[in-house]
Amino acid sequence: MNYFYSFFFLFLSIFILIKPFVNGVIVKWILESNHLKKVGLATLILGVICIYFGTQSEFWFERLWMVITFSLGILLVIRSLLILLFPTAIKKFVTFIINNYYKISIPLSLAMLYLSFFVVITDYIGPQKDISSCQSDQYVDLICGFKNPEDIVITPDEEYMFISEMGGVGPYVDIKPGYFALLNIENKSRIVPRISIEENIWGDPKCERGIKDEYGPHGIDLVQRNDGRFQLGVISHYPKESVEMFELKKIDGSWELFWRGCIDVPKNLYFNDISMKNNGNFYATHMYKRGITMNEWLINSILKKDSGYLVEWDKFGFNVISGSEGSGPNGIALDEKNNLIYISYNQSDKLTVFDLSTNSKISSSFVESPDNPYIKGDSVWMTSLDMQPNDAGDCAERVACSLPFSIYEFDKRTLNTLDKYTFSKTVFGLPTVAVPFNDKIYLGSFHSDRIGVIKKN
Repeated sequence: MNYFYSFFFLFLSIFILIKPFVNGVIVKWILESNHLKKVGLATLILGVICIYFGTQSEFWFERLWMVITFSLGILLVIRSLLILLFPTAIKKFVTFIINNYYKISIPLSLAMLYLSFFVVITDYIGPQKDISSCQSDQYVDLICGFKNPEDIVITPDEEYMFISEMGGVGPYVDIKPGYFALLNIENKSRIVPRISIEENIWGDPKCERGIKDEYGPHGIDLVQRNDGRFQLGVISHYPKESVEMFELKKIDGSWELFWRGCIDVPKNLYFNDISMKNNGNFYATHMYKRGITMNEWLINSILKKDSGYLVEWDKFGFNVISGSEGSGPNGIALDEKNNLIYISYNQSDKLTVFDLSTNSKISSSFVESPDNPYIKGDSVWMTSLDMQPNDAGDCAERVACSLPFSIYEFDKRTLNTLDKYTFSKTVFGLPTVAVPFNDKIYLGSFHSDRIGVIKKN
């Protein structure tokens, strides 16, 4: 609705400046019409409908589009009553407006233009709950002690979750090193995995890494290779842009990482997420140009401009997947059996099923600011940030932010919504991935010191 209102106000800001049309068609009809009462009744009905739909949420007054819908409803009701009760006065008022047209229309046009911009960068206007203390509430259980647990995969024994602790990605923050962590699902303890550097056999022979080099992990994916070994692919932003390859092995009851190679990312690419194939090749999302400014990012978000695409890597290099272009490609999840890949286009607010056999988008579903899709059985799980860029406030300075979000379960074949969980002012926020396990859903976040856990319906 934010984008609808943005274009609605933008249209009005331009339309009310076209005096010949407004005067020659609309005003002329009002002054000569004998059906103003019918217009008044229709306006009254429309106003009541807007008031009804604008107040359908418990905290409707904390969402800008609902406040606008409610306010428009009130204005339409007032307008309808004036038309019904004072039709002659309305005609005189319209004549006054025409006689002072640009004195009135120009300020109104500027106000509409401001509203058009404001509504597209703002949604949540309620207070942010102080959640600096990592304490569970009645809605979300917390597992504390993590740092930006952006992406999560389950280990082969289903006893641990392997977590990418992100250091940062442009243009939101300065890029810093991050690391990896394991969550013991049973006792909820955090374990730092041991990393050993081995021979580069899964990457580009030209790419090198030392034992003292730090990592800047972002998206991750774990797959069992055709040879039976478990390969972990990692998008890393620090100290350089690269894709890191590890073998995940359980040694003496503990999971360890063995570095098996890396691939340097070309300067024209800036990756977000990765999906591994059983043969060691992979897909990755190029989200937007490297070095993009925050203003450029905002313009892309507003205009929904294509900024990136899907690429595939094999031993010969990166290949662009035609037809995958979109605004802010983000998380991906590969269904290798059916040759389908699920792509979240973060800046155009949609989750898309992409057919790799035909290089075509076969279906999409609206999700506000989607991140990492997660395939479980016949479902695709997806997080949603129910907010706009201007809502974050001083979030970057906080340990964690309580902003509205939702978790979706989609049917993998149709993308029909099977279930939805919505939260506001709880002890968790800014989710990136939802991982269902048994009767719970584990939530990662790109800016948090905790993992969230909610119960499945």
